[in-house]
Amino acid sequence: MGKIFNGPRAKVYVDNQLVGLFDSCNYAVAHGTEAQYILGRFSAAEITLTSYEPVTVNCSGFRIIGHGGHKLPAVPKLQDLLNLEGVTLTIVDRQGGSDRPVMSVIGCIPANYATGANAKQSSRIQVTYIGLRHSDEEGDQDESAGATDLP
Repeated sequence: MGKIFNGPRAKVYVDNQLVGLFDSCNYAVAHGTEAQYILGRFSAAEITLTSYEPVTVNCSGFRIIGHGGHKLPAVPKLQDLLNLEGVTLTIVDRQGGSDRPVMSVIGCIPANYATGANAKQSSRIQVTYIGLRHSDEEGDQDESAGATDLP
């Protein structure tokens, strides 16, 4: 079994529902940093990690008539915003029939949804999600013991 992950092996799920319209899904995990400067030197003395930034997930695919962004990929309608709950995005590796998770992002909120029409091209759909944190083959990620949470 090959070890190099590629697109044909990937399946994307939104809240455990397979999304069959995406042809790309990219995500980025960033950490907030702050350079610490002290008197008596020009360069930073240390780089301090200050935060784990929300995870950005960009998905794009083709536009299917009668199946817009409000079904799957779960972009909320205006009237649904007050009761909106986050979704979980997962990419799994289908090789070997095991559907092993490659990436999961929890607490995702669809932040941007775009589509359009172009001459001589299939119509596209793009959705940007912002999520709380991600996990991958290296395991789950969560706050360390003693972290404060909302009531």
